[in-house]
Amino acid sequence: VNDGSKDNSLAICQEYLKKYPETILIDKKNGGLSDARNVGTEKATGKYVFYLDSDDWLVPNTLQQLYEFAEKNQCEVVQGNFYYAYNDYLLFDDRFIKENQAPFVLNKSEAMKELIKNDYIKNFAWGKLILTSIAKKNQNKKGVFFEDAYWKHHIIHETNRYGVLPIPVCYYRQREGSISGNFSIRNLDLLKGYEERMGFVQENYPPYTSLMKEFFWKTTYSFYEMAQHSEDKPTKAEFQEYWNKMKSTNPPTVSIKLKNSYLVR
Repeated sequence: VNDGSKDNSLAICQEYLKKYPETILIDKKNGGLSDARNVGTEKATGKYVFYLDSDDWLVPNTLQQLYEFAEKNQCEVVQGNFYYAYNDYLLFDDRFIKENQAPFVLNKSEAMKELIKNDYIKNFAWGKLILTSIAKKNQNKKGVFFEDAYWKHHIIHETNRYGVLPIPVCYYRQREGSISGNFSIRNLDLLKGYEERMGFVQENYPPYTSLMKEFFWKTTYSFYEMAQHSEDKPTKAEFQEYWNKMKSTNPPTVSIKLKNSYLVR
């Protein structure tokens, strides 16, 4: 999907089209990441879809390994791990699962719990094979940053078997100025995504409500603190307003330790 690029990306895509004639090239007006994913998903004809952002790249044989595991274990979603790819080194996060650990399958409830914990199941749309029929029913939210936070819980909600391959399958490029790597007013969209997820969990997975609230409030407080140290006055004001709103409309129902203070009921 060429999302209205202004460089020579379209020409590069057309060269790949000559090499791989089975490829479908969609050249569209710029609409942003979510719109590009949605348009590509609508045109997808395979059993599974796999999202790859334009600045990341795959470990060899990734798609084959994910596909074979999905088919063998009847998984609607299969994810792999990834490398954080910096300019001069790679970082592999093995705090939660080890690279040499055996692949495993989670049920829907287990996968949702792991998403809430945000340890080895994260919001990222990329890095996983997803049953196309599920992806087509759950489009990415347009007009927001961190769109994955509004999307991933809906995917898991329709997944009975969620496969996990501990091996790295993607190189996730880390660069200065990226949306995900720098704190700004854009991070407010992430909090609003988690706020939406909190209501979803409360309605559909009541046993995990406290866990979701704890994660939400820790993230909110962390962002609030960062905003207080920001030199950008609009950012500071927006996060202050959001903080005040959340404390009054959706306060924690359990004590949550936040560094040297506590939020209490």
